[in-house]
Amino acid sequence: MGRPRLSIGTYGKINTTEVEPGKWRARTRYRYADGKARQVERFATSRVKAEAALKRALLTIEGSRGGELKPTTTLRVLGQRFLAHKRDLERSEGTLETYGYAVTAHITPRLGDLTVAEAKPDRLQKFLNTVHKESGHGAAKNCRSALSGMMALAVSNGAAPQNPVRDVERIAQPKGKKGSSAIDPQDLPDLMAKLRVALSLIEQDTVELLEYMLASGWRVGEACALDVASVDFRKGTAEVEATSARVKGQGMIRQLVPKTDAAYRITPLPKPTVEMLRRRHERLKGDTTLIFPTRLMRLRDPSNTQRELRDIRDGLGYPKLFTHSFRKTAATMLDRAGMSAAEIAAFLGHANPSMTQDVYMNTLKGDTRAGTVMQEQLTGLL
Repeated sequence: MGRPRLSIGTYGKINTTEVEPGKWRARTRYRYADGKARQVERFATSRVKAEAALKRALLTIEGSRGGELKPTTTLRVLGQRFLAHKRDLERSEGTLETYGYAVTAHITPRLGDLTVAEAKPDRLQKFLNTVHKESGHGAAKNCRSALSGMMALAVSNGAAPQNPVRDVERIAQPKGKKGSSAIDPQDLPDLMAKLRVALSLIEQDTVELLEYMLASGWRVGEACALDVASVDFRKGTAEVEATSARVKGQGMIRQLVPKTDAAYRITPLPKPTVEMLRRRHERLKGDTTLIFPTRLMRLRDPSNTQRELRDIRDGLGYPKLFTHSFRKTAATMLDRAGMSAAEIAAFLGHANPSMTQDVYMNTLKGDTRAGTVMQEQLTGLL
């Protein structure tokens, strides 16, 4: 029976020989990323030094071979390759910043010296548990996503047989914490009336932004970034082509890449909403093409909008109200009117209708045009 074949990125038995007085040779066979095993040797003045020199060389033996990833590549190097790969794919600045922070602030300091081969599920699980305990649910979730992308890159480059993150438990939502909920249809008239007289919202010109989110089902960042060039007043539609995001070193930017590919969409709007957009444009066009700018005619920060709502929701009598509640309410209205999961997913900009069905509604059926449905559902509220 022949000897077992070496795994990629590993070496066999090291043999040492004194080739002449005071000169020792350490030699082994190393299996490269291309699958071929080749002999590698190093020399030194003693047996121990020669073996140590060979082992050091084996750690970087493929460094000059085009920079391929291999089982001995450290997660420190893999993390940087992963971020470069995401930049090459022209991912959004917000996405790059999120991944970048996960890699540099958490993964590299704690796992950076592990090799790809050493990144086993149990080690990654312990790491994520620690991040979850010390930095919270969001940080742990971002680290898991970054690690999954890193190891997927390693797999695609032949440096790992499979992605170990697949065997790591998903980051569960903390107990007692749930996402936003849709506004009860019976409460909607009362809520909208209260929002329209809330002094802080009036001062920040936020009321109509919230009305637009309710009518369109857009994410708060998408609504904040709405430009008049994206509105077709004749057809009564608005196109999602950007989102408002804060990027380190740049401040607020109108990012021309929405949250997902499915986020690119054209939304039919109720007629009162189109007229509201027209009025806002006529009032603001001398200063900006943005539809919902700040009072200083600058790009609005979604986080500030969320904070404005959070500061007054207890006083309004709606302590669980979030900006995302308006988006979920729009989905609920479409569901109530009998639209299908696929139709509602397209309206909301979801890539997967099953997520729309699981998160945004209970039962789905029927076939209706979204713009008409929203106009009927919001009669008397817009």
